[in-house]
Amino acid sequence: MGNSLSSKGFVYSSNDYQLAIETSKELEYLLEKEFNAVGGGLHEKVSSIEESLPVPTVRSIRYVATLRNQLIHNRDMRALPDRQKFIQKFDDSMTELNILIDKKRLDARGVDAVRAPDCIIS
Repeated sequence: MGNSLSSKGFVYSSNDYQLAIETSKELEYLLEKEFNAVGGGLHEKVSSIEESLPVPTVRSIRYVATLRNQLIHNRDMRALPDRQKFIQKFDDSMTELNILIDKKRLDARGVDAVRAPDCIIS
């Protein structure tokens, strides 16, 4: 079984360990870069910005973080219990985060558009 490509362009490894690590890294990067999240891991990062995210998004991110931690630290866990659910929670998180990022950028442009009349170009 090889890697699979999501409809959103993310390549999912066929290896559960790699899948858990790569999806967590992607979420951590996005939370840090776009939302200024801080912390040592995914749970801490989402906690630092939890109030600015919808509850379902926080829950999806925490699901990914929890299963990643269990897979890495629990000696008896050798695979994700429900791979498709894990991928779906990751996809849901990324979709919602990207919607919030797009909205933030549109809002920022709206602020600039209000200021534009003050600008005189000759």
